Amino acid sequence: MSDKEITTLLSLINQRQDRLAFACKEIADWIDSQGDRPVAGKIRDSLKAVEADEVLVKKTLTTLSLDRPLPRFR
Repeated sequence: MSDKEITTLLSLINQRQDRLAFACKEIADWIDSQGDRPVAGKIRDSLKAVEADEVLVKKTLTTLSLDRPLPRFR
């Protein structure tokens, strides 16, 4: 798999992760407003792991974008 393909895949994963995290936050807020704070808290705790993974994915994307191979001389 080339760097470009890996970058594209990680970008897609990152976008989907952002969308899912946003949806889960909305669900947690709704559950909280319905009075079930323990369940909302569990959802928010689970999102902390997702947010930690997001940092790694973005760092990897940045690294792949910056690491350009040197031209080959023959």
